[in-house]
Amino acid sequence: MTDHKPKVKKRAGKVVHSAVSLHAREKAEEIRGRYDRVIDYQTVLEMLEDRKSVRYPVELRFVSEGIDPGMFARTEPVSENPEDGYTIMLHNYFENRHDDLPMLILYQLVLVNYGDLATANDAEIFGATILGLDRDTYYQQVAALVDDVWSD
Repeated sequence: MTDHKPKVKKRAGKVVHSAVSLHAREKAEEIRGRYDRVIDYQTVLEMLEDRKSVRYPVELRFVSEGIDPGMFARTEPVSENPEDGYTIMLHNYFENRHDDLPMLILYQLVLVNYGDLATANDAEIFGATILGLDRDTYYQQVAALVDDVWSD
């Protein structure tokens, strides 16, 4: 008599998320290759206009109200139609900190490209890959920037 163990079933959500994570990494590698130079604020602004990099139009705004404590930004669709674009609202602390903005904007772009399917892990992998950093370094740098905003 053979001992049959039940197969572990993958939930559909896990399969979908794995596909999103894989696609986000591949897209980040493609973007990194397309912008084969230092990824600075000006380069990120160019990416925002490139539909091969960012699926939908994006407007950047700098605000202080509406950014939850411990966060640096929020991203919202302009309407129910994604084609109308998104607004990334970054804490106004970063308005003139152009050296910091690429990593913060890239983190938010997974929400534009993948919506609610994207996770914080996807954002870290996406941003780190485009910037040519390892994920832990990227996360630590983003966390330090968030700490700067809320340490007062």
